[in-house]
Amino acid sequence: MKTLPINAYILAKIAILSVQLFFANLTFAQSPAPPQYELEDIEMIGSSRLTVEQLKEQLRVNEHTVMSDEWLTEARARLLGLGIFKDVFFTLKKGSKSGLAKLVIKANDDDTVLSDWAVGGEFGLSLIEPTQALGDSSIFRGYKIGLVGRNFFKQSHRGAMLADVDSRGNLVFGQLAYGLPRFVSEAIQLDMMASAVEPQQRYFETEGYGLRVQSIWTRQRKGFDLSYGLAWYSNRHTRYRLEGWPDLVAGPKLGIIRETRFLSFLPTDGYRAALSIMPSLVRRNEPVIETEIAATKIPLTFLAFTASGRATQTGQTAISVRTEGKVEIPLTTNSHGLRSIFYILNRQGVDHYKNIRHSSNESIIGYRYHSAGFIGDLNFRLVARHPFDGRPSSNYTHSNDPTHLIGDRP
Repeated sequence: MKTLPINAYILAKIAILSVQLFFANLTFAQSPAPPQYELEDIEMIGSSRLTVEQLKEQLRVNEHTVMSDEWLTEARARLLGLGIFKDVFFTLKKGSKSGLAKLVIKANDDDTVLSDWAVGGEFGLSLIEPTQALGDSSIFRGYKIGLVGRNFFKQSHRGAMLADVDSRGNLVFGQLAYGLPRFVSEAIQLDMMASAVEPQQRYFETEGYGLRVQSIWTRQRKGFDLSYGLAWYSNRHTRYRLEGWPDLVAGPKLGIIRETRFLSFLPTDGYRAALSIMPSLVRRNEPVIETEIAATKIPLTFLAFTASGRATQTGQTAISVRTEGKVEIPLTTNSHGLRSIFYILNRQGVDHYKNIRHSSNESIIGYRYHSAGFIGDLNFRLVARHPFDGRPSSNYTHSNDPTHLIGDRP
């Protein structure tokens, strides 16, 4: 038998190995992809904060949802992004027939987020030049106390009562609210709010009207929220009124909202856009149109930039505009997450009606803290322009002479 030369033998071996590798790769390339299952049902373990229906709403589940790796990753991120769970785990169970599977969600509640009640307060300090409009030379202007219910009916519903008084003990801003905001949005939800604000002391909260009451239903519709209800805005009260402004508008209110952010202690990346129309049944020639746009960007971990603007247009002659720019920086955290934030806020306000114009801007530096049962805010603020300067607003067109006034924020 004739023996092949050594070089020919090596070449033959290389050729055989190349052919084997080629067919092995071909077989691997043609192997079927890992099986993907359609979602048959959801089961929740370890938490009762969300019902199965609410889970499906949050995860945008439909009849033919395929649980791919990408979908499962996004679903877990959505649930963690709600901020009400410390951790979330997924497992799959065999479904009732081939191609179907059940998703089992095991979640551990964050008890510091949804305790039933919380009390809070805000204290503001400002260097102020005494003005006739304020009638008070005290530099201490922001005394605010609030009570928040954060888990009504064990369904994550929220409500609040807020009282804001000046240094003489007068109520300058008060608010009662239910359902504003909720940790999770529902397919149908009800939000109610009543507020009273004294423009001379809390100009930035006025937005054209000193008294507001509204009751609004909201329905989810394919990424958008449709809102409808009743609203009543008034300037008839002697104290809680913006002089010279429309005295009363009221009627049905219809709107559309798009919100991609989650409004936790530190907001998430995203935006909010809203538009509503209220055809007034009291002053039919003065319908109210409200618009809002806000965006939050987080370029670094736990650093949020938020810009927002709101406008209220009444008829063709009255408009109220508020804009804000805000920077939030975290300071302390614990095992349950973020607990305190340092923030810088700048606000601009303009109100214009016929020949009457008010405007002001305000800068705030503050520290905000929250725990299971306490919410606190300590801030220093400077308002660069007094919108009234002690003169009757009905005979006043604003000048740019700088004075100092403290404003406040709910």
